[in-house]
Amino acid sequence: MNFAVRLMPISWKYWGNSILLKTSIGDSGPISVPEPYKWTWAGPEEINFLDRHSEATSPTAYARRAARGDRCLCIKQGGEIVGYRWLKLGTGCILCGFGTNMEITLFPLKPGQAFSYDLYTYRKYRGQGVATMLNNLLYHVLREEGLKEVLALVSLANHAALRLNLRFGAQPQRLVYSYRIRGWSKAFLGPEGDTRLAEWTQQFKPNLVPCLSHADLA
Repeated sequence: MNFAVRLMPISWKYWGNSILLKTSIGDSGPISVPEPYKWTWAGPEEINFLDRHSEATSPTAYARRAARGDRCLCIKQGGEIVGYRWLKLGTGCILCGFGTNMEITLFPLKPGQAFSYDLYTYRKYRGQGVATMLNNLLYHVLREEGLKEVLALVSLANHAALRLNLRFGAQPQRLVYSYRIRGWSKAFLGPEGDTRLAEWTQQFKPNLVPCLSHADLA
């Protein structure tokens, strides 16, 4: 999520515009990652790694997410995490795990849906296809658990994440406008069938190449 943030004498203020994407989970190959990587759900050791890492967006947010039941899928090389992606059931959110004074609840999820957020590859491992591996793994695991759709919010400014999601078949649903002023926060969903979304999508699609399945990557 790409937010504009200003620290004012009276309060924190921020706002952000994002696209709500929905990906239908199809059949996929066996769960595997190419050497030298391995994958795991984050446990106490991995959560501690995330919270202590110098690139942590909000130290301690990861522990709060895990404590309430959100799950984090990690790809590791040896004892080091190279990338991760979080997911939750029940509701979508903005600034997930940043604390009750920061997090904004978006909307309830329907049966068979999951909300995925905070897809991240640590800087020294970028350019190695880690995000693609994480997406493949996450969709396969959720499919095995009986889930059918994954919702995600992606900033309008994050072109790399938008392209990645579209390559996996994500469909833009709505624009989402989020605000916080002092203790007040609110997220507004734009209308369905927004012509701006259709025009935007066409700008990306001509250059997209479908992602390989994990069986192809292994």
